Amino acid sequence: MGRHIAFFNIPAIGHVYPTLAVVEELTRRGHRVTYATTGARAATVRAAGAAVREYRSLRPADTDPDLRAPSRDGYISQTLLSFLEEAEAAFTQLADDYHDDRPDLVVFDRMAFAGRVLAARLDLPTVQLWPMLVSNEHWNMGQALNAFDLGDPVLHTYLAKLEAFLSTHCPALPPDRFLTPTPEAHLAFYPRAFQYAGELFGPEYRFVGPCLRRTRPQWHPPGDRDVVLVTLGTIYNARPDFYRYCAEAFAGGDWHVVLTVGRRIDLDALGRLPANVEVHRFVPQLDVLAHAAAMVCHAGMGGIMEAMTFGVPVLAAPQTLEQEANALRVEQLGLGARLPADLADPAGLRSAIELMVKDPAIADGVGRLRDAVADAGGARRAADVIEQCLR
Repeated sequence: MGRHIAFFNIPAIGHVYPTLAVVEELTRRGHRVTYATTGARAATVRAAGAAVREYRSLRPADTDPDLRAPSRDGYISQTLLSFLEEAEAAFTQLADDYHDDRPDLVVFDRMAFAGRVLAARLDLPTVQLWPMLVSNEHWNMGQALNAFDLGDPVLHTYLAKLEAFLSTHCPALPPDRFLTPTPEAHLAFYPRAFQYAGELFGPEYRFVGPCLRRTRPQWHPPGDRDVVLVTLGTIYNARPDFYRYCAEAFAGGDWHVVLTVGRRIDLDALGRLPANVEVHRFVPQLDVLAHAAAMVCHAGMGGIMEAMTFGVPVLAAPQTLEQEANALRVEQLGLGARLPADLADPAGLRSAIELMVKDPAIADGVGRLRDAVADAGGARRAADVIEQCLR
């Protein structure tokens, strides 16, 4: 008999999309899945088979042109505060619904703090999701990249708000243990081989790899040119200068360039594009990667794992601390290269791509991680783990 499994997530596409194939698999097995998300993501979540529990978000809309990444030094503190405020809004709107319709298990994204608090308040088993690198006593991003300032006033604001939030809604949950829960399992959407110090993480960490939804192809390559996909994801993508730079780098050459630019910029800001460059707000990324020889991206975890699924090397252009950690791992494992921050020389971008796709060491690295992705188990293994955690 099916059980009620409640998913809590933040509205970022890079966090929602990895869960959709898991939701589909769980509902296929007869479970009832409810999913706390925003109106902007509701249709996508419903299409995966979940019943949506909608809340009004405090996060900027996908079309907000002014959204910029926090500074490197303040990234962790700003992120924690932002998603704590999001959690307060979500919890206030959703808690009564889940009290009246008690789940059997709560599955919550690392940054979806409302799910963490609701589960503790109702004494429910949990699974924590990691669409980003796992942090624990063996490795954490702030220490590894020397980017965590204990004196940051934003961090002190976060700690004060956290204490007030927990004292109001879940006094039994100590603030000093809030970021180190002990769920029944942790699910990471990438293979263990990609995790820093991955061999030190115990069996409670299940590295299931990317959980992708395959659909009928909607994009096909024009002609027989090598394809390069260029994307900065869906959040910090208001960079018409970067897209123009990439278009200029490949203008008139042998490559076919697919630019996906999101909804934060005016397409007219890109100017006249070369004939071998096509531009989209969004593109079925898996379809493009199935034909691509290279990918230029912001080093988001989802994009890297999709590229590895198809054996495509990555030229990383990180914009946040989290993406910087991913980009360093790409370099360490020989999965691609990193684009220098200085965008002064478009010819240098084209040269970097051409060197990368011809490098036998990178081909070997990509091949090894592609095998690791194939062996990780994906959505079926993720659903198996979630079922095992039901009491």
